Amino acid sequence: RRIQEVRETIDYQTEIQDPCNFDDGEEYADFCICEGLSFFYGDEGYEREDDTFEDEDENGDHGRDEITDLMYEEYYDELVSLWEEAGC
Repeated sequence: RRIQEVRETIDYQTEIQDPCNFDDGEEYADFCICEGLSFFYGDEGYEREDDTFEDEDENGDHGRDEITDLMYEEYYDELVSLWEEAGC
């Protein structure tokens, strides 16, 4: 369930960000993935309004490194291609 929520936040970034606002596909991919992860984890400036992590340990990691790696493997090349297809 959480992995799907992360995917949804990254997909949302691809919907609202204009690829042409970025210098290259790598910058676009990094931005969309990082923004999605920041929103999901409630990083500074992104307050979560639910209790998703309430019952988990206090170290604050929540498998973030593994999820970050997974999202980069899943999305990075696709987002770089989207930027290239946009012809920016």
